[in-house]
Amino acid sequence: MFRFNVPRRLILRSRRVALIGICVLVMFSCGSGVIQNFEGIQIQSDPRVDRIDLRIYLVDRNGIPLIWNQSILSPSVGVSTISEADFTTNVKVYSMRNGVQHKKVYDGRLIDLRWSQELNRLDRLMTAEIPRAFIEEDPERDTPLGVITVEIQTEKQGPFSDTLERTAIYKY
Repeated sequence: MFRFNVPRRLILRSRRVALIGICVLVMFSCGSGVIQNFEGIQIQSDPRVDRIDLRIYLVDRNGIPLIWNQSILSPSVGVSTISEADFTTNVKVYSMRNGVQHKKVYDGRLIDLRWSQELNRLDRLMTAEIPRAFIEEDPERDTPLGVITVEIQTEKQGPFSDTLERTAIYKY
């Protein structure tokens, strides 16, 4: 058997270099808080009796929805989770009169923002809602339809916004 005499100082130095390398790798891979290719949103609404449900698709610069687990930083997996609490939201709801945007009837944040996924689809999607109780009545409106503008951002990305026109904001 061969026995090598490796100085103890060299062993300690190599361990220190390895530990620092691991720390740097972890810091860059997990702590960035950035979703790759996230450059916009597209919203869709589903009117309900007591609320308006919103689906917020995260999209790239071409308007193509991002796919779950596409990047190193995926919002649904382990230590690289981006919490819903890390998103800042604002929504403005306008009534309509004579076919155009009329009066602002709600200006606030989205309620119950959460990550979601549709069946048999891999799109990155968040859902939220606007309770109808928060939307004030506009007696001058001439339709139950309205305009919804959503703005969303993270600490490191955004703000991104999208507008949905002629969507049901009042009960029929």
